[in-house]
Amino acid sequence: MRIYFEQYSYDRDQIKPYLDGYVLQDGSLESRYYTTYIGYIFVNTEVYSGPVFILPKSFLIAEGTKHNVLGWKGIYPEDVINTDDETNPLEISGEGFFLPELGLWLYRALNRFRTEHIGTSISEQAELDSQLPENVARDKDFLSTALDLIDFLKEHRNLFTQISLINHSGRDKIDWPKTVAGDPFFKDGEAWYLDPAIKEKTINIDDTLIVLYYSVLKYLRDKYRFPIDLGEVTYPLLGTKEVQRLIDTGIGSKQMKRIRHKYFRDDLKHLWMLLDSFFTYNTTDEDQSRDKEHLLVKDFEIVFEAMIDRLISDIRGVEDLKKQDDGHLIDHIFRFTSLIGNLSDIYFIGDSKYYTDGNRPEGVALYKQFTYAKNAIQYHIDKLYLNNRRGKWSPASKGELRYRDTLTEGYNITPNFFIRSRVTKDDRDYGKPALVKTYWNTVRHHENPPTNKHFGDRLFDRDTLILREFSINLLFVISAYAGYEDSCWSSDLHRTIRDSFIESIDKEYEFYKLSPTNIGTMAFDRLYTKWLNGKTYTIDESDDYLILAFEKSPAGIADREEFEQARLRNAETGEEVKYIIDPITLKQLSQS
Repeated sequence: MRIYFEQYSYDRDQIKPYLDGYVLQDGSLESRYYTTYIGYIFVNTEVYSGPVFILPKSFLIAEGTKHNVLGWKGIYPEDVINTDDETNPLEISGEGFFLPELGLWLYRALNRFRTEHIGTSISEQAELDSQLPENVARDKDFLSTALDLIDFLKEHRNLFTQISLINHSGRDKIDWPKTVAGDPFFKDGEAWYLDPAIKEKTINIDDTLIVLYYSVLKYLRDKYRFPIDLGEVTYPLLGTKEVQRLIDTGIGSKQMKRIRHKYFRDDLKHLWMLLDSFFTYNTTDEDQSRDKEHLLVKDFEIVFEAMIDRLISDIRGVEDLKKQDDGHLIDHIFRFTSLIGNLSDIYFIGDSKYYTDGNRPEGVALYKQFTYAKNAIQYHIDKLYLNNRRGKWSPASKGELRYRDTLTEGYNITPNFFIRSRVTKDDRDYGKPALVKTYWNTVRHHENPPTNKHFGDRLFDRDTLILREFSINLLFVISAYAGYEDSCWSSDLHRTIRDSFIESIDKEYEFYKLSPTNIGTMAFDRLYTKWLNGKTYTIDESDDYLILAFEKSPAGIADREEFEQARLRNAETGEEVKYIIDPITLKQLSQS
């Protein structure tokens, strides 16, 4: 197997003979070439015949003026091209299976993307290029058949245990009537039967199919470094060279034909068909002349967006909001519990970005993301509030969307975020999303993206739009999408995003719970509008308290002090308005 990386510059002899037709010359350097594709090709040339994987450039991490592979210091792309090479540093360090396994996950992910989007504008944007047989095709391609053989083992381990027990049952039991009919050896007056007759097993299941199957799996593991756990095998298996001989000479295909009618169980017949496809595909005379299979894309950002969309989006009931009036599509949207309290829901709006640490969205990208949030608010007000003429919102409406508080006329916080891929030496785990909030700009010491606002220190103002950025383990994204496990993770990821927003906003704002003692909450809010406009909100309009928020900034501190110094009187009674104010965090409020 050979491994390359997207847009990485290789010496001509390292890449061009193997990927001719898929490479470009690196500027004016005649001896350097690179590829802009990502995916899989089965190459069949004079210099090489076998699978080639081209991995995304995101898996290369800067190390001085070079880029290493997934954070392994001193290991560069040109060092790991040939997985069969005993001097491959990953093989020496015991990580020889890592890149082939990544290649398999990538293939599975791209194949799902192809299945779901082939013939659509999305596949056109990704510049999808594929030549793979359909599932109904008898003559399957190399990699899909290899994966089917690997998956068969995962799904049928009990079958092989059962067959092994049946095939070996009775082999240690002596058939005494037949044994004593023979001639014994006498010693010291005692008869010894040195050649006892062994009972034949009552069920005869031919071992040939099982031996060939495990031998092929061992061949795929040892030759191509596919991650395959054979388990405990009781059969003597063929070596890699012997399996290769069966492939090259066509003997394997002929042997499959000879044992074709020995199997009656559906699972064994299916296994025979997989093995027959594997041997036949690799040994037919036409194989040398026809085009080999490939599955490639040029714009992996489109694929990444599709994978993230499956992980976190839920557009049920919001198709109109997903597709904006200007023709643009919101990348990702889902409905989840509001950041304030846990009675109502809110739309979380995201945009996925496939870029490296050194690049950040700016200009149009930021403007578009703020526009999506504004449109979500207006969508709710127009279609779900004004049209229905809703009255006061009550606890009985738990789980409903709530963007506007009619008592204070404050607006709920609309969570708006970017999500990008991340690859570090600590992220070599396919099973952990490791979704975290990023630090936006280390040079300017900006922890978060800029907040869109018309007025300072007004968290609950309609035009205050908070934006955050998250990063997620790219290995996890690929494997979860490839394994159709995305829906299993959605709720956990939604909760992580919500919790991160809450923790982040708590760092920027001080929250208070204000309870008027001699005046109603609405009257208090109207009386103190000059000081509290855009700073108050209620979780439930029937509550006897208001939520206040002040920025942790010089302006916010000044606003809070000015409010605390104000002494107003009730116009009806002439009494000085009194209240109790207690500090609280958004995290505490989010649980109430």
